[in-house]
Amino acid sequence: MNDDKIDIPELMRIDERFRTFMEESMEPIWCFGLDKPLPIDLPEDEQFDLFYSDAYLEENNKAYARVVGYERREDLLGMRLTEIIPPSIPENTATIKQVIRAGYNLRDFETVEFYKEKKFIILNNVYGVIENGQLLRVWGTSRDITAQKVAEDKFRKAELRYRTIADFTYDWETWENSDCSYNYVSPSFERITGYSPQQLVNRPELLNEMILPDDLTSWLEHHQVTHVQHEAGEIQFRIRAKNGQIRWIEHKCQSVYNDQGEYLGVRASNRDITKRKQAEIELRNAFKEIEQLKTRLHAESVYLQDEIKLEHNFENIIGNSNALRYVLYRVVEVAPTDAPVLIMGETGTGKELIARAIHNASSRNKRALIKINCAALPAYLIESELFGHEKGAFTGADVRRMGRFQLADGATLFLDEISEIPLELQAKLLQVLQDGEFELLGSSKTLRVDVRIIAASNRNLKDEVDHGRFRKDLFYRINVFPFTIPPLRNRKEDLPLLVNWFVGRFNRKMGKNITSIPAALIKHLQAYDWPGNVRELENVIERAVITSKNSILKLSDRLATSASEKTRAKSSKTLAEMEREHILNTLENTDWKIEGKNGAADVLGLAPSTLRGRMKKLEIYRSMKQ
Repeated sequence: MNDDKIDIPELMRIDERFRTFMEESMEPIWCFGLDKPLPIDLPEDEQFDLFYSDAYLEENNKAYARVVGYERREDLLGMRLTEIIPPSIPENTATIKQVIRAGYNLRDFETVEFYKEKKFIILNNVYGVIENGQLLRVWGTSRDITAQKVAEDKFRKAELRYRTIADFTYDWETWENSDCSYNYVSPSFERITGYSPQQLVNRPELLNEMILPDDLTSWLEHHQVTHVQHEAGEIQFRIRAKNGQIRWIEHKCQSVYNDQGEYLGVRASNRDITKRKQAEIELRNAFKEIEQLKTRLHAESVYLQDEIKLEHNFENIIGNSNALRYVLYRVVEVAPTDAPVLIMGETGTGKELIARAIHNASSRNKRALIKINCAALPAYLIESELFGHEKGAFTGADVRRMGRFQLADGATLFLDEISEIPLELQAKLLQVLQDGEFELLGSSKTLRVDVRIIAASNRNLKDEVDHGRFRKDLFYRINVFPFTIPPLRNRKEDLPLLVNWFVGRFNRKMGKNITSIPAALIKHLQAYDWPGNVRELENVIERAVITSKNSILKLSDRLATSASEKTRAKSSKTLAEMEREHILNTLENTDWKIEGKNGAADVLGLAPSTLRGRMKKLEIYRSMKQ
């Protein structure tokens, strides 16, 4: 298609879709007709007088109506040029004469115009339809750039290019159907990419092929969200044009619906922002040397720096005990690296909080922490969740789905309860950790990712290896920086801080005003061994806040302190025996109710599935008597 010879009226007549495009376009579009043809060989002043006297608004869209101060485009139709652009204002007169001097064909020229006595800075494109030396009508676009000019005038002057009226906008516009095929691609696509619009219509996957591999994952995520959730959005990515040049594209899109609310697809604008990006890179480079020369104003000891980090950098990790402070010190040590971390600890000790603290203190914190609980998924679903699958890879795989490793590319993946991953799948996981490569289920294409791994387990993985339930090579791969979170019974000095934090949290949640926590209550809590750890404490405090009738915190039920003291007195008992005894006591107190509010799992602060697993391992059955 030749940009200089596009016949816009003929395009409108032969393609009804153009009408829809014009109405939905965010670019103000207009057409002034004439009462009679205007000879363009007349002197400028005569053309000016005739044009002003004979011109009327023949066509416009909603965007243009808004620019000139009208709510409905229909209110403008038929209005004379003198009403819209009064010639009494010198700036308006200068604009019309500029168009006449250019032969009614101007691209990307800025004017100062007045509509309803309000001043606008307008970016115009004008295309006059001329036959046999006579002007029949004038098409154009008038983008309001008043606000942008204030902030971006320096950059815009360097970046503005002449553009053809046939493109309607500087950007390449697309209309994508709900099945991801293209209904319309504007001519600017060829100017920016080197490929013809028809090539993209025929092969929608061409866009994915142009996008650089480093940007493809984020683009696919954005594209999926747009079509599945019908959300408007924007994204920036790089493409390789047909001539090999790398160009930055700013993509903005919105969903389109018909009058019945039926989803039709996505209308998008794609803007070439290469020059702006180059300017940003130059600016960053200019400041890089300055940043490298910065030094601290005050020298602080390593101890004081660690104190600040431990006191302020870990949201929702409450406590001041030496045991917890040591864990946080280890977090500070490992967070800046990309080393794999293995977090061990009992259920309810806060392994995920520690994993999140490591991620937030790392260089990958600009992206979200991606997590997966391997114990919460059936074995046959774990592989799909981790690595993703192609459409049709297995029964029920109706669409292509990205796995957690793809989502975590450039970020951190937290594998909670890693010991629950089936043995046969551990080899594939090991390959990703070693080489950063894997294949989607149902695909032979190898994908590469850059993912930091943080794994957690409430089991002794060395024992799991010794019993053949966990691969030795995988264990050594994730056991680069291991540490154990202490159970709550080993840091009871943190109980006052934890109780106060939970009370404040539930006060806000429930609209309560509990301000007093008796010392006797704290002592009673410290006499308990907390097999469910912080999660169990949270549940106990929540129930206490619910049942407390005034500003003083009171426990709804007395904890089994006597049983706890008996357990401590009988030092010959193993940890498993003490856990078994506590679970049995709780089950009997709840009449063997496991799930639901005030069930044994709720009291212990455990997931029902976890409690059932512990009962099976400890051989606890309802028929037995304690």
